[in-house]
Amino acid sequence: MLIDIARTVVVFDLDDTLYLEADYVDSGIRYVCSQINTLCGIDCYETIQTHRLQDANLDWLSLACELTGLKPSVKESLLWMYRLHLPDIKLSENCSASLEKIKSVALAVAVLTDGRTITQKLKLVSLGLSHYPAYVSEDYGSAKPAPDRFQAIQKDFSAEKYVYVADNVQKDFLGCKPLGWLGIGMQGNDRNIYSQLTQGLPEAALPDYWVNSWEELTELLLNP
Repeated sequence: MLIDIARTVVVFDLDDTLYLEADYVDSGIRYVCSQINTLCGIDCYETIQTHRLQDANLDWLSLACELTGLKPSVKESLLWMYRLHLPDIKLSENCSASLEKIKSVALAVAVLTDGRTITQKLKLVSLGLSHYPAYVSEDYGSAKPAPDRFQAIQKDFSAEKYVYVADNVQKDFLGCKPLGWLGIGMQGNDRNIYSQLTQGLPEAALPDYWVNSWEELTELLLNP
């Protein structure tokens, strides 16, 4: 891969790329349960986690209401409590080191993510990444693979090359590769929310490169 990193904008997906989204889910459940405990005097966290191990699709908010005697109508309030909590999540040391190296030489670094603006920006705050430009789907009224946010980045940053580092082959690269972007897939693990199976997907959905670690990504971008 031959790119001039000093003339390249490197953009990162957020969930399951910069951190594990499963950690956010765990953080949210823990927070909601702690608030319920404060209000009702009942700690339902361990019970909910036990049920989640048995059923990955568990409606844990309904279970929380059932366990604590809250009316089912309260579930919506609990959901917003989950969405608006400041999550207990962090970057891995390798991710943090890689970002610093890339930031020090790239033309610009940004984040492009699907989700609610407040929710996603609270994640960035917790990860120490709130200083990066963030292109969040709710702000634009469209989610990936719509190309509008990739085009907005091209408008905001005049560069020789644009790179998107992401994990979800169902949607992440379909919006940027037709624009000439380089797609890099970050290999996940069994805690990733979405499958990375590529069978049956069109060529445009696949990244140009796969990397298995942040060290590999740094090597690929900085030592082509």
